[in-house]
Amino acid sequence: MTSPALHPLELWQTPAWRSNVQTWISQVLATYRIEQVGPLSDARIRFWSVQLTVPTNYGKLWFKENNPGQFQEASIVAALAEIAPTHVVAPLAVEPTKGWMISADHGATLATLPTTDYALWARVVSDFAELQQQAAPHENSLRTAGLQSMEPGIAANFVSNQLLLHTGLPSEHPLHLNAEQADRVYASVPGIEDAAAQLNALGVPLSLEHNDLHPNNAFIPGASTDPLKFVDFGDSLWAHPFTSLFVPVSTMTETWQVGPEDSRIQRVIAAYLERWTAYAPLPQLRAALEPALKLGRVNRYASWLRLLIHADDDSMRTYAPHALKYLQSATEPVL
Repeated sequence: MTSPALHPLELWQTPAWRSNVQTWISQVLATYRIEQVGPLSDARIRFWSVQLTVPTNYGKLWFKENNPGQFQEASIVAALAEIAPTHVVAPLAVEPTKGWMISADHGATLATLPTTDYALWARVVSDFAELQQQAAPHENSLRTAGLQSMEPGIAANFVSNQLLLHTGLPSEHPLHLNAEQADRVYASVPGIEDAAAQLNALGVPLSLEHNDLHPNNAFIPGASTDPLKFVDFGDSLWAHPFTSLFVPVSTMTETWQVGPEDSRIQRVIAAYLERWTAYAPLPQLRAALEPALKLGRVNRYASWLRLLIHADDDSMRTYAPHALKYLQSATEPVL
């Protein structure tokens, strides 16, 4: 009889796993003629990923392995580093079959700056728009690397299909939906279809959707004119680019305790949309924003779901409500 597979949180705390990681890191460092000068240190372990720091004679390096639901991040980052090298932290090495990645330390993120000025958020979203425009012609490369699709046209069908999963689970399961809850979600499917139709009519090309875009995922540049380098693409999807604004808008409203009509949030939105005026006039772009933000909720649900498939019991109980929240509010107004 074979032993049951360990959940990621259990696996990442075993001596055998750490020994295998150390062996691979040593091989990578030998290739670069870099010397490790101390033991691996735990930087962060969550059920969605583990990050270790590696002290070397060239400074600190970062190792990362993702939950199996997002193991493709390493290959996606490697592909993005070739497509948009000025906007992505290029890994020193990846092990795509394990989802392993090791990268140089790039210092502090924008989230460490002592400011609540909207200009910081405006810089994040506008620079990310540049990355999206560079990535847009490279669907084949990114999809080959493992980037999953959530293009607008499949979102409604995706939601409908997932209801079979949720209603089929035992009633005590944290992801269970009863018939009444499932009916309410199913009633939102036409709204998702309408949102997709509006976005498809706009003519803006599909591209990389970060799906967790915030200042802690962008590094402080060496000079004010340098482009921002982005990190943490585990949640990312191939989708409509405007859906990447869902997390920024949601985070700003929660952090500042204001509504989305707040002038600072509107300026951040404008900074992003102005990068896309080559495709349509600004009023048309603004009209497409609400549909995009609704689909952004579907994208957040999709990323949580693919992680929770591999979750331990405690993580499932803690984070399943996050996934269901996005699913059950898919067509509620954002703006």
